[in-house]
Amino acid sequence: MRKWIATMLASVLVALLMSACNNGGEPAATETPEPTAETPAAEPEPAAEEPKEPPVELTWYYIVYEMPTDLQAVNDKVNEYILPKINATVKLMPIVESAYGQKMNTMLAAGETFDLAWTARWGGGDYNNRVLKGAFLDIDELLEKTPKLKAAMPELAWTDTMVAGKIWAVPNYQIAAKAEGFIIQKRILDKYNFDVSTIKTQDDIEPLLKLIKENEPSVIPIAGTTNMFDYGRLWGFAREGFRVNDPTYTIVNTTEQPEYRAFLDRQRRWYEAGYIYPDDATLTTLPDLRRTGNVAVGWDTTMKPGGEVENFDDWGNNEVVYVRVSEPEFTGVLDTMTAINRKSKHPEKALQLLELVNTEPELMNLLSYGIEGKHYNKVGDNVIKKVDKSGYSAEIWVMGNSLISYLLEGQAPDTWEKTHELNMTAKRPPVHGYKFNQDPVKTEVANLTAVHDEFAKALQSGSVDSNEYLPKYIEAQKNAGVDAFNAERQKQLDEWLKQQGLK
Repeated sequence: MRKWIATMLASVLVALLMSACNNGGEPAATETPEPTAETPAAEPEPAAEEPKEPPVELTWYYIVYEMPTDLQAVNDKVNEYILPKINATVKLMPIVESAYGQKMNTMLAAGETFDLAWTARWGGGDYNNRVLKGAFLDIDELLEKTPKLKAAMPELAWTDTMVAGKIWAVPNYQIAAKAEGFIIQKRILDKYNFDVSTIKTQDDIEPLLKLIKENEPSVIPIAGTTNMFDYGRLWGFAREGFRVNDPTYTIVNTTEQPEYRAFLDRQRRWYEAGYIYPDDATLTTLPDLRRTGNVAVGWDTTMKPGGEVENFDDWGNNEVVYVRVSEPEFTGVLDTMTAINRKSKHPEKALQLLELVNTEPELMNLLSYGIEGKHYNKVGDNVIKKVDKSGYSAEIWVMGNSLISYLLEGQAPDTWEKTHELNMTAKRPPVHGYKFNQDPVKTEVANLTAVHDEFAKALQSGSVDSNEYLPKYIEAQKNAGVDAFNAERQKQLDEWLKQQGLK
Protein backbone atom coordinates (compact mmCIF):
# COMPACT_ATOMS: atom_id res chain seq x y z
CA MET A 1 0.00 0.00 0.00
CA ARG A 2 2.79 2.43 0.90
CA LYS A 3 4.44 1.86 -2.51
CA TRP A 4 1.15 2.47 -4.28
CA ILE A 5 0.54 5.76 -2.44
CA ALA A 6 4.06 7.00 -3.22
CA THR A 7 3.62 6.13 -6.88
CA MET A 8 0.30 7.97 -7.05
CA LEU A 9 1.70 11.14 -5.42
CA ALA A 10 4.59 11.19 -7.85
CA SER A 11 2.22 10.82 -10.80
CA VAL A 12 0.01 13.67 -9.55
CA LEU A 13 3.03 15.96 -9.09
CA VAL A 14 4.28 15.26 -12.60
CA ALA A 15 0.80 15.87 -14.01
CA LEU A 16 0.54 19.25 -12.23
CA LEU A 17 3.89 20.41 -13.51
CA MET A 18 3.05 19.43 -17.09
CA SER A 19 -0.28 21.15 -16.83
CA ALA A 20 1.37 24.37 -15.73
CA CYS A 21 3.79 24.27 -18.65
CA ASN A 22 1.01 23.51 -21.16
CA ASN A 23 -0.98 26.53 -19.88
CA GLY A 24 1.95 28.94 -20.36
CA GLY A 25 2.60 29.24 -16.68
CA GLU A 26 5.96 29.27 -14.93
CA PRO A 27 7.14 27.03 -12.22
CA ALA A 28 6.92 28.61 -8.77
CA ALA A 29 10.04 30.45 -7.69
CA THR A 30 12.11 28.69 -5.16
CA GLU A 31 13.32 30.59 -2.09
CA THR A 32 16.92 31.73 -2.36
CA PRO A 33 18.91 30.88 0.70
CA GLU A 34 20.56 33.73 2.63
CA PRO A 35 24.25 34.09 1.75
CA THR A 36 26.64 32.69 4.30
CA ALA A 37 30.38 32.55 4.70
CA GLU A 38 30.26 29.31 2.80
CA THR A 39 27.94 30.68 0.11
CA PRO A 40 28.74 34.40 -0.32
CA ALA A 41 26.48 36.73 -2.32
CA ALA A 42 27.26 37.01 -5.99
CA GLU A 43 29.27 40.10 -6.98
CA PRO A 44 27.32 42.61 -9.15
CA GLU A 45 28.52 43.01 -12.69
CA PRO A 46 30.91 46.05 -12.92
CA ALA A 47 29.47 49.07 -14.75
CA ALA A 48 31.06 49.75 -18.08
CA GLU A 49 33.43 52.79 -17.94
CA GLU A 50 32.45 55.74 -20.06
CA PRO A 51 35.05 56.38 -22.75
CA LYS A 52 37.32 59.33 -21.77
CA GLU A 53 37.56 62.18 -24.22
CA PRO A 54 41.05 62.77 -25.64
CA PRO A 55 42.81 65.75 -24.05
CA VAL A 56 42.75 69.06 -25.89
CA GLU A 57 45.85 71.17 -26.50
CA LEU A 58 45.61 74.84 -25.60
CA THR A 59 47.92 77.52 -27.02
CA TRP A 60 49.01 80.45 -24.87
CA TYR A 61 50.85 83.55 -26.17
CA TYR A 62 52.52 85.96 -23.76
CA ILE A 63 55.33 88.53 -23.65
CA VAL A 64 58.86 88.03 -22.38
CA TYR A 65 61.87 90.30 -22.31
CA GLU A 66 64.26 87.42 -22.92
CA MET A 67 63.44 84.16 -24.69
CA PRO A 68 63.92 81.16 -22.36
CA THR A 69 66.19 78.43 -23.70
CA ASP A 70 64.84 75.74 -21.37
CA LEU A 71 61.17 76.36 -22.07
CA GLN A 72 60.32 72.82 -23.18
CA ALA A 73 61.33 71.25 -19.87
CA VAL A 74 59.04 73.62 -17.99
CA ASN A 75 56.24 73.16 -20.53
CA ASP A 76 56.42 69.39 -20.04
CA LYS A 77 56.15 69.76 -16.26
CA VAL A 78 53.21 72.10 -16.63
CA ASN A 79 51.41 69.54 -18.77
CA GLU A 80 52.12 66.76 -16.29
CA TYR A 81 50.42 68.91 -13.68
CA ILE A 82 47.35 70.09 -15.57
CA LEU A 83 46.51 67.00 -17.65
CA PRO A 84 44.93 64.92 -14.84
CA LYS A 85 43.12 67.99 -13.51
CA ILE A 86 41.42 69.38 -16.62
CA ASN A 87 42.20 66.81 -19.32
CA ALA A 88 44.15 69.37 -21.32
CA THR A 89 47.70 70.34 -22.15
CA VAL A 90 49.08 73.74 -23.08
CA LYS A 91 51.68 74.92 -25.55
CA LEU A 92 53.52 77.93 -24.13
CA MET A 93 54.33 80.51 -26.82
CA PRO A 94 56.44 83.41 -25.54
CA ILE A 95 57.03 86.43 -27.79
CA VAL A 96 59.62 89.13 -27.13
CA GLU A 97 58.04 92.39 -26.02
CA SER A 98 59.19 94.43 -29.01
CA ALA A 99 57.41 92.09 -31.46
CA TYR A 100 54.33 91.23 -29.41
CA GLY A 101 51.87 93.82 -30.71
CA GLN A 102 52.53 93.18 -34.39
CA LYS A 103 52.48 89.42 -33.91
CA MET A 104 49.10 89.59 -32.18
CA ASN A 105 47.67 91.87 -34.86
CA THR A 106 48.77 89.46 -37.59
CA MET A 107 47.35 86.37 -35.89
CA LEU A 108 44.04 88.01 -34.98
CA ALA A 109 43.62 89.40 -38.50
CA ALA A 110 44.21 85.90 -39.89
CA GLY A 111 41.56 84.44 -37.60
CA GLU A 112 43.94 82.01 -35.91
CA THR A 113 42.33 79.75 -33.32
CA PHE A 114 44.83 80.04 -30.48
CA ASP A 115 43.33 80.08 -27.00
CA LEU A 116 45.00 82.50 -24.59
CA ALA A 117 46.85 85.79 -25.00
CA TRP A 118 48.49 88.25 -22.66
CA THR A 119 46.90 91.67 -22.98
CA ALA A 120 47.25 95.12 -21.44
CA ARG A 121 46.88 98.80 -22.21
CA TRP A 122 50.58 98.95 -23.18
CA GLY A 123 53.34 96.93 -24.83
CA GLY A 124 51.31 95.70 -27.78
CA GLY A 125 48.55 94.44 -25.49
CA ASP A 126 46.05 96.96 -26.95
CA TYR A 127 43.31 95.65 -24.65
CA ASN A 128 40.50 98.15 -25.10
CA ASN A 129 40.74 98.34 -28.87
CA ARG A 130 40.98 94.58 -29.31
CA VAL A 131 37.89 94.13 -27.17
CA LEU A 132 35.98 96.66 -29.25
CA LYS A 133 37.12 94.96 -32.47
CA GLY A 134 35.80 91.60 -31.26
CA ALA A 135 39.14 89.87 -30.75
CA PHE A 136 38.45 88.59 -27.24
CA LEU A 137 35.68 86.53 -25.66
CA ASP A 138 33.25 87.91 -23.09
CA ILE A 139 33.80 85.57 -20.11
CA ASP A 140 31.02 86.63 -17.71
CA GLU A 141 29.03 83.41 -18.13
CA LEU A 142 32.09 81.16 -18.16
CA LEU A 143 33.25 82.66 -14.86
CA GLU A 144 30.16 81.19 -13.20
CA LYS A 145 31.64 77.76 -13.93
CA THR A 146 34.98 78.66 -12.33
CA PRO A 147 33.97 80.09 -8.94
CA LYS A 148 37.42 79.63 -7.40
CA LEU A 149 38.87 81.87 -10.10
CA LYS A 150 36.26 84.58 -9.52
CA ALA A 151 36.96 84.50 -5.77
CA ALA A 152 40.75 84.58 -6.19
CA MET A 153 40.93 88.38 -6.47
CA PRO A 154 38.91 91.36 -5.25
CA GLU A 155 35.86 92.61 -7.08
CA LEU A 156 37.55 95.90 -7.97
CA ALA A 157 40.05 93.93 -10.10
CA TRP A 158 37.24 92.37 -12.13
CA THR A 159 35.42 95.68 -12.41
CA ASP A 160 38.56 97.33 -13.74
CA THR A 161 38.69 94.95 -16.71
CA MET A 162 35.16 95.79 -17.84
CA VAL A 163 34.42 97.26 -21.25
CA ALA A 164 30.77 97.98 -22.06
CA GLY A 165 29.83 96.41 -18.74
CA LYS A 166 31.37 93.01 -19.47
CA ILE A 167 34.54 91.17 -18.41
CA TRP A 168 36.90 90.33 -21.27
CA ALA A 169 40.07 89.24 -19.48
CA VAL A 170 41.39 87.67 -16.28
CA PRO A 171 43.62 90.06 -14.31
CA ASN A 172 47.13 88.85 -13.54
CA TYR A 173 46.70 90.09 -10.00
CA GLN A 174 49.77 91.91 -8.71
CA ILE A 175 50.61 95.45 -7.66
CA ALA A 176 47.84 97.71 -8.96
CA ALA A 177 48.70 100.79 -6.91
CA LYS A 178 51.82 102.44 -8.23
CA ALA A 179 54.15 105.25 -7.24
CA GLU A 180 57.00 106.89 -9.11
CA GLY A 181 60.53 107.37 -7.96
CA PHE A 182 64.22 106.56 -8.25
CA ILE A 183 66.07 103.24 -8.04
CA ILE A 184 69.55 103.85 -6.64
CA GLN A 185 72.46 101.48 -6.11
CA LYS A 186 72.98 101.12 -2.37
CA ARG A 187 76.76 100.93 -2.64
CA ILE A 188 76.79 104.45 -4.09
CA LEU A 189 74.61 105.81 -1.31
CA ASP A 190 76.76 104.11 1.34
CA LYS A 191 80.02 105.30 -0.20
CA TYR A 192 78.97 108.96 -0.13
CA ASN A 193 76.75 108.70 2.94
CA PHE A 194 73.95 110.28 0.93
CA ASP A 195 70.69 110.89 2.82
CA VAL A 196 67.81 109.75 0.58
CA SER A 197 65.28 111.48 2.83
CA THR A 198 66.33 114.72 1.12
CA ILE A 199 64.86 113.46 -2.20
CA LYS A 200 61.26 114.65 -2.38
CA THR A 201 61.05 115.57 -6.08
CA GLN A 202 62.84 114.67 -9.30
CA ASP A 203 65.01 117.77 -8.98
CA ASP A 204 66.32 116.62 -5.59
CA ILE A 205 68.36 113.81 -7.16
CA GLU A 206 70.70 116.33 -8.82
CA PRO A 207 73.26 116.61 -5.96
CA LEU A 208 73.74 112.82 -6.06
CA LEU A 209 74.16 112.82 -9.85
CA LYS A 210 76.77 115.54 -9.49
CA LEU A 211 78.69 113.51 -6.88
CA ILE A 212 78.73 110.47 -9.15
CA LYS A 213 79.80 112.42 -12.22
CA GLU A 214 82.70 114.06 -10.37
CA ASN A 215 83.94 110.99 -8.51
CA GLU A 216 82.94 107.85 -10.44
CA PRO A 217 84.25 108.15 -14.03
CA SER A 218 83.32 104.55 -14.91
CA VAL A 219 79.73 104.87 -13.64
CA ILE A 220 76.77 106.31 -15.54
CA PRO A 221 74.95 108.66 -13.14
CA ILE A 222 71.46 108.01 -14.60
CA ALA A 223 70.05 106.09 -17.58
CA GLY A 224 66.52 105.40 -18.73
CA THR A 225 65.23 108.95 -18.46
CA THR A 226 62.89 109.18 -21.45
CA ASN A 227 59.79 108.24 -19.42
CA MET A 228 60.42 110.60 -16.52
CA PHE A 229 57.56 112.82 -17.65
CA ASP A 230 55.32 109.84 -18.39
CA TYR A 231 51.75 111.14 -18.52
CA GLY A 232 52.70 114.15 -16.42
CA ARG A 233 51.30 112.92 -13.10
CA LEU A 234 54.16 114.49 -11.14
CA TRP A 235 53.52 117.73 -12.99
CA GLY A 236 49.81 117.88 -12.19
CA PHE A 237 48.27 116.09 -15.19
CA ALA A 238 46.01 113.04 -15.24
CA ARG A 239 46.67 110.19 -17.66
CA GLU A 240 43.69 111.37 -19.72
CA GLY A 241 45.31 114.78 -20.33
CA PHE A 242 43.47 117.20 -18.03
CA ARG A 243 44.90 119.01 -15.02
CA VAL A 244 44.14 117.04 -11.88
CA ASN A 245 42.61 120.01 -10.05
CA ASP A 246 40.51 121.19 -13.00
CA PRO A 247 36.78 120.76 -12.18
CA THR A 248 35.91 121.04 -15.90
CA TYR A 249 38.15 118.11 -16.89
CA THR A 250 39.40 120.05 -19.92
CA ILE A 251 41.94 118.05 -21.94
CA VAL A 252 45.05 119.92 -23.03
CA ASN A 253 48.05 119.02 -25.16
CA THR A 254 50.70 118.58 -22.46
CA THR A 255 53.56 119.21 -24.89
CA GLU A 256 52.31 122.81 -25.21
CA GLN A 257 52.18 123.42 -21.45
CA PRO A 258 54.83 125.34 -19.46
CA GLU A 259 55.33 122.37 -17.11
CA TYR A 260 56.53 120.21 -20.01
CA ARG A 261 58.89 122.94 -21.17
CA ALA A 262 60.35 123.22 -17.65
CA PHE A 263 60.90 119.46 -17.57
CA LEU A 264 62.71 119.51 -20.92
CA ASP A 265 64.92 122.41 -19.89
CA ARG A 266 66.05 120.53 -16.81
CA GLN A 267 66.73 117.37 -18.79
CA ARG A 268 68.81 119.35 -21.22
CA ARG A 269 70.85 120.84 -18.37
CA TRP A 270 71.46 117.37 -16.90
CA TYR A 271 72.47 116.00 -20.28
CA GLU A 272 74.96 118.78 -20.92
CA ALA A 273 76.40 118.25 -17.43
CA GLY A 274 77.06 114.60 -18.30
CA TYR A 275 74.56 113.12 -15.83
CA ILE A 276 72.33 111.40 -18.40
CA TYR A 277 73.59 108.45 -20.46
CA PRO A 278 74.59 109.92 -23.86
CA ASP A 279 72.61 107.34 -25.89
CA ASP A 280 69.43 107.41 -23.80
CA ALA A 281 67.34 108.64 -26.73
CA THR A 282 68.13 105.58 -28.85
CA LEU A 283 68.64 103.03 -26.09
CA THR A 284 66.68 99.82 -26.73
CA THR A 285 68.60 97.57 -24.31
CA LEU A 286 68.23 99.38 -20.98
CA PRO A 287 67.97 96.09 -18.99
CA ASP A 288 71.28 94.92 -20.50
CA LEU A 289 72.93 98.22 -19.65
CA ARG A 290 71.76 98.05 -16.04
CA ARG A 291 72.96 94.45 -15.67
CA THR A 292 76.53 95.65 -16.19
CA GLY A 293 76.31 97.26 -12.75
CA ASN A 294 77.58 100.56 -14.17
CA VAL A 295 74.34 102.54 -13.87
CA ALA A 296 73.92 104.30 -10.52
CA VAL A 297 70.36 105.66 -10.78
CA GLY A 298 67.22 104.80 -12.70
CA TRP A 299 63.59 105.86 -12.86
CA ASP A 300 60.74 103.55 -11.87
CA THR A 301 56.99 103.94 -12.28
CA THR A 302 55.87 101.09 -10.02
CA MET A 303 57.79 101.11 -6.71
CA LYS A 304 56.09 97.93 -5.52
CA PRO A 305 56.64 96.19 -2.17
CA GLY A 306 59.59 93.80 -2.44
CA GLY A 307 60.66 95.24 -5.77
CA GLU A 308 64.16 96.06 -4.56
CA VAL A 309 64.90 92.35 -4.22
CA GLU A 310 63.46 91.58 -7.66
CA ASN A 311 65.72 94.30 -9.09
CA PHE A 312 68.90 92.79 -7.61
CA ASP A 313 69.68 90.70 -10.71
CA ASP A 314 68.62 93.52 -13.02
CA TRP A 315 71.26 95.84 -11.58
CA GLY A 316 74.31 93.61 -11.92
CA ASN A 317 73.75 91.78 -8.62
CA ASN A 318 73.85 95.04 -6.72
CA GLU A 319 71.49 96.00 -3.92
CA VAL A 320 69.20 98.89 -4.77
CA VAL A 321 67.09 101.32 -2.78
CA TYR A 322 63.70 102.70 -3.77
CA VAL A 323 63.04 106.41 -3.22
CA ARG A 324 59.45 107.45 -3.91
CA VAL A 325 58.63 110.96 -5.07
CA SER A 326 54.87 110.41 -5.45
CA GLU A 327 52.16 108.80 -3.37
CA PRO A 328 50.77 105.44 -4.51
CA GLU A 329 47.75 105.73 -6.77
CA PHE A 330 45.45 102.92 -7.86
CA THR A 331 46.36 102.51 -11.49
CA GLY A 332 44.32 99.33 -11.91
CA VAL A 333 44.87 95.88 -13.37
CA LEU A 334 44.94 96.88 -17.04
CA ASP A 335 48.74 96.65 -17.13
CA THR A 336 48.67 92.84 -17.23
CA MET A 337 45.80 90.45 -18.01
CA THR A 338 45.08 87.24 -19.92
CA ALA A 339 42.25 87.07 -22.47
CA ILE A 340 40.59 84.22 -24.34
CA ASN A 341 40.64 84.47 -28.12
CA ARG A 342 37.12 84.69 -29.55
CA LYS A 343 38.18 82.07 -32.11
CA SER A 344 39.31 79.60 -29.44
CA LYS A 345 37.88 76.12 -29.90
CA HIS A 346 38.19 75.36 -26.19
CA PRO A 347 37.19 78.45 -24.17
CA GLU A 348 35.96 76.48 -21.15
CA LYS A 349 39.21 74.54 -20.91
CA ALA A 350 41.17 77.77 -21.33
CA LEU A 351 39.37 79.34 -18.37
CA GLN A 352 39.83 76.16 -16.32
CA LEU A 353 43.56 76.49 -16.93
CA LEU A 354 43.49 80.11 -15.78
CA GLU A 355 41.62 79.02 -12.66
CA LEU A 356 44.44 76.61 -11.84
CA VAL A 357 47.14 79.21 -12.51
CA ASN A 358 45.41 81.75 -10.27
CA THR A 359 44.53 79.45 -7.39
CA GLU A 360 47.18 76.71 -7.20
CA PRO A 361 50.64 77.92 -6.08
CA GLU A 362 52.46 74.87 -7.44
CA LEU A 363 51.43 75.67 -11.00
CA MET A 364 51.91 79.43 -10.64
CA ASN A 365 55.44 78.91 -9.30
CA LEU A 366 56.26 76.46 -12.07
CA LEU A 367 55.28 78.97 -14.73
CA SER A 368 57.00 81.85 -12.94
CA TYR A 369 60.23 80.28 -11.77
CA GLY A 370 60.60 76.94 -13.53
CA ILE A 371 61.70 73.63 -11.99
CA GLU A 372 63.00 73.37 -8.45
CA GLY A 373 66.65 72.31 -8.29
CA LYS A 374 67.20 73.34 -11.89
CA HIS A 375 65.99 76.92 -12.26
CA TYR A 376 65.69 77.83 -8.58
CA ASN A 377 66.36 76.43 -5.11
CA LYS A 378 64.21 76.71 -2.02
CA VAL A 379 65.82 78.49 0.91
CA GLY A 380 62.71 78.53 3.11
CA ASP A 381 59.16 77.22 3.23
CA ASN A 382 57.95 79.82 0.74
CA VAL A 383 61.24 81.47 -0.23
CA ILE A 384 63.47 80.72 -3.21
CA LYS A 385 66.71 81.79 -4.81
CA LYS A 386 66.89 81.76 -8.60
CA VAL A 387 69.74 79.95 -10.35
CA ASP A 388 71.75 82.39 -12.42
CA LYS A 389 71.59 81.77 -16.19
CA SER A 390 69.44 78.68 -15.68
CA GLY A 391 67.79 78.89 -19.10
CA TYR A 392 64.36 79.77 -17.78
CA SER A 393 63.18 83.14 -16.58
CA ALA A 394 59.66 84.47 -16.78
CA GLU A 395 58.22 87.67 -15.42
CA ILE A 396 56.06 86.82 -12.42
CA TRP A 397 53.45 89.41 -13.40
CA VAL A 398 52.87 88.09 -16.92
CA MET A 399 50.56 85.20 -16.05
CA GLY A 400 48.52 84.38 -12.99
CA ASN A 401 48.20 85.61 -9.43
CA SER A 402 51.53 86.88 -8.11
CA LEU A 403 50.19 86.89 -4.54
CA ILE A 404 50.18 83.06 -4.34
CA SER A 405 53.74 82.66 -5.60
CA TYR A 406 57.05 82.18 -3.82
CA LEU A 407 58.94 85.08 -2.32
CA LEU A 408 62.48 85.77 -3.43
CA GLU A 409 65.26 85.55 -0.88
CA GLY A 410 65.39 88.89 0.92
CA GLN A 411 61.76 89.88 0.40
CA ALA A 412 59.80 90.56 3.57
CA PRO A 413 57.45 87.75 4.68
CA ASP A 414 54.48 90.11 4.42
CA THR A 415 55.27 91.33 0.89
CA TRP A 416 52.08 89.94 -0.62
CA GLU A 417 49.92 91.15 2.28
CA LYS A 418 51.36 94.65 1.83
CA THR A 419 50.77 94.48 -1.91
CA HIS A 420 47.11 93.63 -1.46
CA GLU A 421 46.67 96.25 1.24
CA LEU A 422 48.22 98.90 -0.99
CA ASN A 423 45.90 97.94 -3.84
CA MET A 424 42.85 98.32 -1.62
CA THR A 425 43.82 101.56 0.12
CA ALA A 426 45.65 103.65 -2.49
CA LYS A 427 43.90 106.77 -3.70
CA ARG A 428 41.81 106.47 -6.84
CA PRO A 429 42.51 108.66 -9.89
CA PRO A 430 39.90 111.31 -10.76
CA VAL A 431 38.21 109.29 -13.52
CA HIS A 432 38.96 105.74 -12.49
CA GLY A 433 37.11 103.30 -14.73
CA TYR A 434 37.10 105.47 -17.85
CA LYS A 435 38.48 103.85 -21.02
CA PHE A 436 39.17 105.63 -24.29
CA ASN A 437 38.18 104.07 -27.61
CA GLN A 438 40.86 104.93 -30.18
CA ASP A 439 38.98 103.54 -33.16
CA PRO A 440 37.37 106.83 -34.30
CA VAL A 441 40.83 108.45 -34.48
CA LYS A 442 43.00 105.45 -35.30
CA THR A 443 44.67 107.31 -38.18
CA GLU A 444 45.58 110.21 -35.91
CA VAL A 445 46.82 107.79 -33.24
CA ALA A 446 49.15 106.11 -35.74
CA ASN A 447 50.45 109.45 -36.99
CA LEU A 448 50.95 110.83 -33.47
CA THR A 449 52.77 107.68 -32.41
CA ALA A 450 55.21 108.14 -35.26
CA VAL A 451 55.74 111.78 -34.31
CA HIS A 452 56.28 110.82 -30.67
CA ASP A 453 58.90 108.27 -31.65
CA GLU A 454 60.67 110.88 -33.75
CA PHE A 455 60.81 113.68 -31.19
CA ALA A 456 59.83 112.74 -27.63
CA LYS A 457 62.71 110.47 -26.63
CA ALA A 458 65.30 112.89 -27.96
CA LEU A 459 63.70 115.80 -26.12
CA GLN A 460 62.96 113.96 -22.88
CA SER A 461 66.48 112.57 -22.62
CA GLY A 462 67.89 116.07 -23.00
CA SER A 463 69.95 115.08 -26.02
CA VAL A 464 68.55 117.89 -28.21
CA ASP A 465 67.92 121.57 -27.52
CA SER A 466 64.30 122.12 -26.51
CA ASN A 467 64.44 125.69 -27.84
CA GLU A 468 64.92 124.29 -31.31
CA TYR A 469 63.10 120.96 -31.24
CA LEU A 470 60.03 121.55 -29.03
CA PRO A 471 58.43 123.93 -31.58
CA LYS A 472 59.12 121.33 -34.29
CA TYR A 473 57.52 118.64 -32.12
CA ILE A 474 54.41 120.74 -31.53
CA GLU A 475 54.11 121.58 -35.24
CA ALA A 476 54.50 117.90 -36.18
CA GLN A 477 51.76 116.99 -33.71
CA LYS A 478 49.46 119.57 -35.29
CA ASN A 479 50.11 118.14 -38.73
CA ALA A 480 49.48 114.62 -37.40
CA GLY A 481 46.02 115.58 -36.12
CA VAL A 482 46.53 116.20 -32.41
CA ASP A 483 43.60 118.64 -32.27
CA ALA A 484 41.17 116.10 -33.74
CA PHE A 485 42.60 113.45 -31.41
CA ASN A 486 42.09 115.60 -28.31
CA ALA A 487 38.61 116.65 -29.45
CA GLU A 488 37.61 112.98 -29.61
CA ARG A 489 39.17 112.36 -26.22
CA GLN A 490 37.20 115.26 -24.77
CA LYS A 491 33.97 114.07 -26.37
CA GLN A 492 34.26 110.55 -24.97
CA LEU A 493 35.35 111.77 -21.56
CA ASP A 494 32.44 114.22 -21.32
CA GLU A 495 29.99 111.46 -22.21
CA TRP A 496 31.44 109.21 -19.53
CA LEU A 497 31.41 112.01 -16.93
CA LYS A 498 27.73 112.65 -17.62
CA GLN A 499 26.95 108.96 -17.21
CA GLN A 500 28.72 109.06 -13.84
CA GLY A 501 26.94 112.23 -12.77
CA LEU A 502 30.23 114.15 -12.64
CA LYS A 503 29.43 116.74 -15.29
